[in-house]
Amino acid sequence: MDLKKYSRAELVKLSNDISKEVSRRAEADKNETRKKLERMASEAGFSVEELFGVQKANKRGPAKIKYADPKNPENAWSGRGRMPRWLSAAVGSGKKVEDFAV
Repeated sequence: MDLKKYSRAELVKLSNDISKEVSRRAEADKNETRKKLERMASEAGFSVEELFGVQKANKRGPAKIKYADPKNPENAWSGRGRMPRWLSAAVGSGKKVEDFAV
């Protein structure tokens, strides 16, 4: 393929089209391989997870907000992980976490 006959704009478009097609084919190949592996495992009486020790990802959505700062609505916390500084400071000054419950 002689690329010298193409303009820069045509080459950019061709490059983008090639990248999209490579990604599409990689995804299709991955899905096809996954189906083959699942079929082979099933025929042998196993699941893919049993064979490879792979567990499906936990697909929980984002945590709901449980606590919010009435002075600044951007300050919010789901109750997961470390307590945010704004809430920690408020608790340190004598307030209760429950005072900020939504």
